Amino acid sequence: MKKMIPQLPLLVLAALHLTCTGAILTAPPGSSISVFANPTFIAANGDTSLISALVVEPAGTVVPDGTVVLFFTSLGKIQSEAKTNAGVARVNLISDTRSGTATVTVTSGGGAPAPAASPSPTAATTGGMAAASGAGSATVDVTIGSARPKTILVTANPPRITGIGPARQSRIVANVFDDNGNPVINVPVVFSVTPNGDATETLASRGAPTYTDNNGQAVDALQTSYPPDQPAKTVTVNAQVPASGAVLVGTVAVQIN
Repeated sequence: MKKMIPQLPLLVLAALHLTCTGAILTAPPGSSISVFANPTFIAANGDTSLISALVVEPAGTVVPDGTVVLFFTSLGKIQSEAKTNAGVARVNLISDTRSGTATVTVTSGGGAPAPAASPSPTAATTGGMAAASGAGSATVDVTIGSARPKTILVTANPPRITGIGPARQSRIVANVFDDNGNPVINVPVVFSVTPNGDATETLASRGAPTYTDNNGQAVDALQTSYPPDQPAKTVTVNAQVPASGAVLVGTVAVQIN
């Protein structure tokens, strides 16, 4: 009678294959990862941002060539893994039809193990070398808009601030358009004011990004505490938006008094 040999489960066969062909090379636990996106703004529906991850071992040297790095994104599509060359792994983030913020997470090797308990604060290090503190992961944000911004037009209403009281301000609107003159949705706009040496002019946004709405408009407010009995002066409000790795700048002048 022929003796039957039981079949091994697929998971066991896969494990045996992995043992024979060599384990996947990942970064040592506690490695540090720095991740960069170029550009940080892309248009929806097929635009691309290059994601680069630099992986450094706890000893301070880059990981060996061929180290596997994993990539994840909250929006759009991204290659799931890549191997390092000179410590850097690169993949493309490709937008889909949705607009928003794509948070790209990069990981390899995991975080550093927790240090063992020690009887004194000075005993936490060995041979003068601190325990590895790398998280083994990092994130970067890429803004995905309806189209690439091409031009920006900034207006102020009113263009001159007069009168007295707490309502001494002007409404600042940045209008962002694509190459065809259509409004661009979900573009981060950063407002600033110059000169501002005496700090009498401030912006409601406080320098934080303000995103364009469905009309391609981002709104801020220029507020002034410049005394109304002082001579008139003029300040400039700047609005900056990213565009294909560059920066578009629009300005508007506001007279005070």
